[in-house]
Amino acid sequence: MKFKFFFFITFLISITAFCQDGFQWNSKRSKIDIPVQVVANLVIIPVEINNVKLHMLLDTGAESSMIFSLPENDSIEFAHTKKVMIKGLGSEEPIEALYSGKNAIDISGYKNSRFPLLIVLDQDVNISARLGIEVNGILNNSFFKNKIIEINYAKKKLTIYKDREILEKRKIEAYDKIPIRIIRERPYVNVETKIGETQMNLNLLVDIGLSDGLWLFENDSIKVKTANFEDILGRGLNGSIIGKKSRVNHISISDFEFSEALVSYPYKEYFPKLGIAEGRNGSLGGGIFHRFTVIFDYQENRILLKPNSKFSDPFNYNMSGMEVQHNGVEFVKESMRTTDNRTNASEDVSHLIKGGSNLLYKFTLKPVFEVATIRKNSPAALAGILPGDKVIKLNKKNIHKYTIQKITELLQSEEGKWIYIDVERNGYLISYKFQLQKII
Repeated sequence: MKFKFFFFITFLISITAFCQDGFQWNSKRSKIDIPVQVVANLVIIPVEINNVKLHMLLDTGAESSMIFSLPENDSIEFAHTKKVMIKGLGSEEPIEALYSGKNAIDISGYKNSRFPLLIVLDQDVNISARLGIEVNGILNNSFFKNKIIEINYAKKKLTIYKDREILEKRKIEAYDKIPIRIIRERPYVNVETKIGETQMNLNLLVDIGLSDGLWLFENDSIKVKTANFEDILGRGLNGSIIGKKSRVNHISISDFEFSEALVSYPYKEYFPKLGIAEGRNGSLGGGIFHRFTVIFDYQENRILLKPNSKFSDPFNYNMSGMEVQHNGVEFVKESMRTTDNRTNASEDVSHLIKGGSNLLYKFTLKPVFEVATIRKNSPAALAGILPGDKVIKLNKKNIHKYTIQKITELLQSEEGKWIYIDVERNGYLISYKFQLQKII
């Protein structure tokens, strides 16, 4: 897994039900192919809601679709709104939101004119900074209900099939067919696992909105192994979700088996008392599913899995204990050598400033990176790095040469690797170094 799970948001709504007329096929094609972004094992899909282009996180674990941010310098009209109270992971008290029941959503010709949404414009819920790309909200299970949906994680492509016959023409014998149960419109699957010496069958929520591969709820029979550490597992509506991270000896889904897979055990106090299906043992997330091409077939109560090139990748985690996020943008001056006749009257040089006979300074907007969280007693914490530190250089390279993805890959790379980091704190530049440490 190349990204730590940043946000896990499942909303339990105080309203008992929202009416949904469902999606309608408005394309002349027999299937719709949509390019998607895959970041931190999460699938981000382009949509239009009320004629405004947005990017939504696909989440089979969410009970409701929602918007938590808007594009910069843009606005959306929501009609017939009313205040509701919602409660989610990490929250002690319900949070106020707006409910709008009649919105037009268009996903490349797959449309719904009465699409219900929750609107929670709270920056603490916004996940864009952590993922490093724009994410405006969550698209829930209503997207999967009436059509066959295929997610090709390797090719970063999602396909919606109009009719079942189209899918049957494909070589679906190459896929393993896994039965699921739909409970409260969300899919559940049984998997076999071994923790220590204990072999057990688990009932897990299929949750592609979870970046981790496996979350388990501790009880009398499900116990965390001795080798573990406390970590910030994600973020709910009202703050961080804390628990323990460890490994399971193996986990089996049909004939697919993974050894030493990472598992997170959120502490009980971070879960709401309502909304957990009886007999549920946890969640199966993107850390597992991104290793497959996945077909969701709710009408036949099944998912279909075919391994991709990432199937045998190791289960890695951030060994620094430091999470980095975006925090706005800033102008950065870059020098570039040129000749006197490089530019002409027709060339736009408004972003350039002459710095000599053959030198131009180019000013471009670059993302600002800051330390978001620090795990207690981790290498980064023991070195002295603090949340809020502005990152200037990482391993002697200017931080602007990195993306969130590249930073995460570096911090998961290899035990014992030296990390050199320069940060700005209270106007002072401070240099630190530490080694990545493998605990589990």
